[in-house]
Amino acid sequence: MFGLLALGAFFLFGMMLLGLIGGILKLVFWAIFLPFRLVGHLVALPLVAAGAFFKLLFGVMLLPLLLVGGLAVLVFGVLAALVGLLVPLMPLLIAGVVVWGLVKVFSRPAVMPRA
Repeated sequence: MFGLLALGAFFLFGMMLLGLIGGILKLVFWAIFLPFRLVGHLVALPLVAAGAFFKLLFGVMLLPLLLVGGLAVLVFGVLAALVGLLVPLMPLLIAGVVVWGLVKVFSRPAVMPRA
């Protein structure tokens, strides 16, 4: 049992040692390639700026279309909400119109007294 525990400890120590060596190698390669990365970023900076400019230009060109489309969606959404609210009330509205019509038909006009 202790042999298996010792083997696990050696394995853990070996993994920690490999991780330390890998970390040191990563740090060394990062320091070596840092100037190349900086030069690459400086070379790519005008391209990134041009890309951002064209994205902004395209967005400004599409803004009126998006505003008109958003307004249309808003209007149709309001109409759909009104229809959705009024359709369930339709039987009550029809019953109210029928009652109003019956009262109108069967009511007698008021008689004006003669003076």
